[in-house]
Amino acid sequence: MVRRIVGRDGRYEVRLPDEERALVRGLLGDLRALLSLGPDDPRVRRLFPEAYADDADRQAEYNRLTREELQSGRLAAVDVVEATVDERELTAEQMTAWMQAVNALRLVLGTMLDITEDDQSLALERDDPDAPTMALYGYLGVLLEELVEAQLGEL
Repeated sequence: MVRRIVGRDGRYEVRLPDEERALVRGLLGDLRALLSLGPDDPRVRRLFPEAYADDADRQAEYNRLTREELQSGRLAAVDVVEATVDERELTAEQMTAWMQAVNALRLVLGTMLDITEDDQSLALERDDPDAPTMALYGYLGVLLEELVEAQLGEL
């Protein structure tokens, strides 16, 4: 298997084909648009997890203290990946942004597909209207795994 991301001496070689780079670029635009709608949009709920589900007052305070930072951090990661999506080599900081952005995309798709932690295998039926989104979710999972493994290989 050819690795898309290879870590070497604190730098990370990105071997994504042009089609995959274009896909990532388009998905980042979609993520930026969703984030601009705000944390109350149901598609991004997993990007803004609840800390106090049983205490509305504490949850409201938690949201007040963290939502802007979470949103701006995710947007900053999108900015970095958009700026480096055509690069052949990334720094450790850029790799972290890639992991954050790809993970955020995957969380959004998982929410849209109603995937839970209990879902061990994702059956892909050709005639399922969610098949393209499921395939994209799987692709992002593989890409995220390669990003993490490349970074762990460098530690």
